Amino acid sequence: MPSSLHRSRVRSAVGASPFLPARAVDPLHLRERVLAIAVAVVAATVLAGNGVAAIGSTLDEEQRASAAPRPQSFSVSATVPIEPADRDDFTVTWSPPVVYPVGAGAPQTDGFGFRASPCAGCSNDHKGVDFTPGAGTPVASIADGVVTAVGFDGTYGMRVEIEHVVEGQAVRSFSAHLQDGSVPLSVGDRVETGQIIGAVGSTGASTGAHLHFEVRIGGTPIDPVPWLVANVRTAPR
Repeated sequence: MPSSLHRSRVRSAVGASPFLPARAVDPLHLRERVLAIAVAVVAATVLAGNGVAAIGSTLDEEQRASAAPRPQSFSVSATVPIEPADRDDFTVTWSPPVVYPVGAGAPQTDGFGFRASPCAGCSNDHKGVDFTPGAGTPVASIADGVVTAVGFDGTYGMRVEIEHVVEGQAVRSFSAHLQDGSVPLSVGDRVETGQIIGAVGSTGASTGAHLHFEVRIGGTPIDPVPWLVANVRTAPR
């Protein structure tokens, strides 16, 4: 039989046999190994949890970003031109111009007020002024207005009455002794400043071709000469 020395050499050569009795475990060394394993497990768990939390945080941010309202932008496909406003598109309140019925330089004979009657049927109380620019001279409307009377009227002969509004005041002009057939107007017609309403004549009680012109405010005749001087103008105001 092999000796005990020989058996020892054989084990050294081939290694420990699984059939040999196990070496006794040191309790202190086992506890250290268990603690090391436990620390490793806890560390792995913490790291894994942080990773999940980080992934969850990233997902939450992406969800919030997708749910949040996104800014909108608008673009104009073409530039729309803006047309400049034309002054004719607007209206303003204004007082129309006033002109002389037969021009500013027309000669005058009888003025407003008392006078010696120049003819049978002619008045002593002259309610207007007589202009003598010559027979057939065109007679103009002194301002915009509406015709209120037209035709023959006794001693006045052929006459035209027009109602105007001047500086916010109702004014009525009265033109008499006009040529027969020279008046192209009817009651209710609208006339404009300077529009021809007839021609100088000598119809009615008259001593010669002249224009008898009156201005009446509130139905009362006033001296037309100073009124014309104060109100005649060629532009609105």
